Amino acid sequence: MSRDTAAKGIFDDINSIKGEQTILHDALGVPFPVNEIDGFYYSPVVRFTLHEEMKTLKIRENDIIFCSYPRSGQHWMWNIVYRLTHDMNEAPNGYEAFCMPEMVSHGLDEVPSPRLIRTHQLPDSLPQDIWKKKCKVINIVRHPKDVSCSLYKHLSTWMAYEYDGTWQGFLPSFLKEEVPWNGWFKHVRAYSKKAEEADILLVTYEECKRDTLGTIRKLAKYIGVERSEKDYKQLVEDTRIESIQTRNVDYNAYSKGGRGSDVMFRQGKVGDWKNHFTEAQNEMFNNVYKDKLKDMTLLYDNILDS
Repeated sequence: MSRDTAAKGIFDDINSIKGEQTILHDALGVPFPVNEIDGFYYSPVVRFTLHEEMKTLKIRENDIIFCSYPRSGQHWMWNIVYRLTHDMNEAPNGYEAFCMPEMVSHGLDEVPSPRLIRTHQLPDSLPQDIWKKKCKVINIVRHPKDVSCSLYKHLSTWMAYEYDGTWQGFLPSFLKEEVPWNGWFKHVRAYSKKAEEADILLVTYEECKRDTLGTIRKLAKYIGVERSEKDYKQLVEDTRIESIQTRNVDYNAYSKGGRGSDVMFRQGKVGDWKNHFTEAQNEMFNNVYKDKLKDMTLLYDNILDS
């Protein structure tokens, strides 16, 4: 199957709601539909058979796995590594969705190597051959306050989520981890623990924004790809947010008001949370962060308000 054929028609499928939803409510009582699987909350477009399917998904030793909580820059890193591993060519539109088991499951069997598999799952529900076969695993982490703002825009704009709440109602749900994709705190804790026994490359969104060229070199070294310095510099230009925002057009039809940019490639800024948080919300967030991660030393401990 060609890459173009694999990606064709993916958007109608991934935007269809699967099964009967569990209805949560945000802090102001607005309904928040999710698909609950084995006690974890997922998007309404995720199949209820996901965890079972993961047990039989065949993993290849040269697979490259991208793990992150949503809105952390995973699409950006994926597009960088796709070009590094595919002669600097851009991926077909929709291909990053086709390479996500939450969306297509065993359709991944038809994807040619090297497969760049994206996921927002926790490590325990992924195929365990990822760890046994020592696949390259890239874990992307972003400042949780920026994540919360971007996730709110994503969930409240993408029609499949059927969420019409406000920022004021959403933030407490984010902090309680009663939102799709299991919660930022659960995700960070789980992958930090997994990194104690597995070879996982940690990349932060902020370092990639601050030094994109250096991060590209770091990614290339980790996956065992060597390209010219000219190629690396060209990648900086080709994967700028302004360049990859052209891929937003595929999401316009599935977003409220045709705002595909709020669904996928939005602003790509660091520190935008300061334009949304009140002083009280910031204090509440800091208290929850310190409580949930009190036994861990993390990258954001000293820059929560930066």
